Amino acid sequence: MEDMIAKIVEMDKKARDMTEEAQKNKLDYENQVIAKRESIKNDFLERAKKRISINQESAQKKADASLKLIEERDSAVISRLDSVYKENCDKWVDEIVSRVTEG
Repeated sequence: MEDMIAKIVEMDKKARDMTEEAQKNKLDYENQVIAKRESIKNDFLERAKKRISINQESAQKKADASLKLIEERDSAVISRLDSVYKENCDKWVDEIVSRVTEG
């Protein structure tokens, strides 16, 4: 009888040890999952930041190129307007004076 009680106590201790080990393994696994999730999230965020930086540089280059083209076009238009003004300034002044004095 005592032998049987000792075996029951030993089996109970083994069962508690196994339960404790399973709980420890479960916590370890949960911690690993949390760490892996954080690692994946951080990796994703880092790659996203790099892509944003690259896209930002590319967009800035395109904007600078567009601005340069616009400035060149505007400069050409201003130059043409200045040229037309210089060629026709006296004629326009005479025409305005003529219309005002005749009217």
